[in-house]
Amino acid sequence: MDDQLLEKRLESLRKAYLDMHEEENRSEILAAIKKDQKRKKQNKWFHLPYAASFIGVGMIAGVLMMQYIDDIDLSASEKPGINETSGDSSEKKGELTESEVKEKITALQAYYTERQTYTKENLGLGAGYEQFFYQNILDDIAQFEAEVLENPEAINRGEFERKSKEIKNAIAEAFTMPSEIMEKLSQGAGNHQYDRGDEYNLLGQLESYWGAYLQSLVLYEGEINKALEKASVADVVEKLNAGGEGISTPGLKRLAEGAVRNGYAFRAEDGKIEIYIDYLSVAERLKPETNPDFIYYLELKSNRVQDSQGNVLSYKNLGQLLVKHEKGVKIVQDPTIEQWMKIDVQSLYALFVKGHPAKPLFTDNKVLKEEVKSAYRYVIDTYPDTDTGAAVKIFYDQLEKNNFKQDPEFSMRAVIFPKYMNIKTPDKSEIMITQSILPLTAEMESAYEEFSAKKDVNILRNYSAFQVMQLYFYSDEVKDYATKYALYSQKDALPSEEQYISEQQAAEMKLSTMLEEYDHASLYYSEKNSDLITGIQLHFKERADAPVFQMVQEDGIWKIRYMPLQ
Repeated sequence: MDDQLLEKRLESLRKAYLDMHEEENRSEILAAIKKDQKRKKQNKWFHLPYAASFIGVGMIAGVLMMQYIDDIDLSASEKPGINETSGDSSEKKGELTESEVKEKITALQAYYTERQTYTKENLGLGAGYEQFFYQNILDDIAQFEAEVLENPEAINRGEFERKSKEIKNAIAEAFTMPSEIMEKLSQGAGNHQYDRGDEYNLLGQLESYWGAYLQSLVLYEGEINKALEKASVADVVEKLNAGGEGISTPGLKRLAEGAVRNGYAFRAEDGKIEIYIDYLSVAERLKPETNPDFIYYLELKSNRVQDSQGNVLSYKNLGQLLVKHEKGVKIVQDPTIEQWMKIDVQSLYALFVKGHPAKPLFTDNKVLKEEVKSAYRYVIDTYPDTDTGAAVKIFYDQLEKNNFKQDPEFSMRAVIFPKYMNIKTPDKSEIMITQSILPLTAEMESAYEEFSAKKDVNILRNYSAFQVMQLYFYSDEVKDYATKYALYSQKDALPSEEQYISEQQAAEMKLSTMLEEYDHASLYYSEKNSDLITGIQLHFKERADAPVFQMVQEDGIWKIRYMPLQ
């Protein structure tokens, strides 16, 4: 099934490419590529075959992009291979010489330095900036030179020039500033230079240079502290957002001027000054000539969801933002913008109903936080006719059945997205647990030590089936057979503890030996009751079978069935 999906995705993109008109505009290409190269983080249960499909689509997308950038108009039969001659009558004949290669490489390196210096000065970035940005291009140039000089007869001049042009275009694109792209976009569709692909490039450059500004802000810490000695944090932020007006230190003034010109702004948080992408000011600068759907998207992105530590600033506001995205998806005319909005919803909605790994939705006592519960009720009651409100209600009702206590399997359950997203909820048995069984994390080692000392099963109450199985494997690994025995369901026909320990000591065989080719696990459900978990299924790289480690939940606590792998 997965292989068929991959083939269909690749064939679809290939066909779109072959059917492309000579004057195909880049916005359609970017829309297709953007649809498959989603800007999102992989979740912990990402299915390998699907990953392969994204890789395949990405490879084709990369080829299309490079060919478009270079203005190459080649049919499949006309693309020269590394050992082929392109057939261009104007192409120089003969092998490349070392001096020719070195001359071209020197020119590329000089162009890189020229563009980097120009961009650095116009962004106002300080000393040390070079180590943070696009160093990989220099590595690509060096690798290109080494490969050509190692075997110069293996590449013809046409191929050498094409690759050189690719690298030069990559340098030009890397060092294109957001202000330059905004200038083009603000002139509107009537401008012959306006390119829908520039909308995508603007988002990418804003995010990329934001990283450079964050790093550079650290280098200006001394100058910021000097400014704070003479004025409050609020006053310094105001001066920075005025483009450095009133800032006495030239380096910091230059940084502020470049940042504001390129779509960034400053704010104070916890007594410190930080820089962020000011999507709202970017949107204002692009009005009224730019694509209105893109303006709407920028305005949505201006809503701040988390602080610098990853904490959700307001779950109620996050819920409102999700509803705004749903309404936006239904009113925008641009299919590319619609797709971008849906990609953002995937991460925002998962944050709303799953929380952040380091910032959980539940208290230390495993009870849903009141702020989160209140936000869910607000969305349900205020927006009952939306798909977002309906999806949140389903999730809320599940929590309510468990008295809003955290289910040990909560983190493993799939997210059920709002209906308008058209995302199929994966089968429960297909959700992958990619965490290793051994070694234990520090948290699980601590849990093991406590349970080993007290043998109190209530210690296991807040642990998932997979985690309890981990404790079982670990107790066997350290030959703590008394603890291993205590993990069994006492409702099974067990031998006495003394007999069990004696038999285990005589066996001299570790369970961990079976984990050599272990790949991942999944929850195993009863055939008679699709909601009843009866164990953990173990999947291996080189084994066709997938044994089930049998378990049972008693009074909300997971226990191991005696002889669990039989």
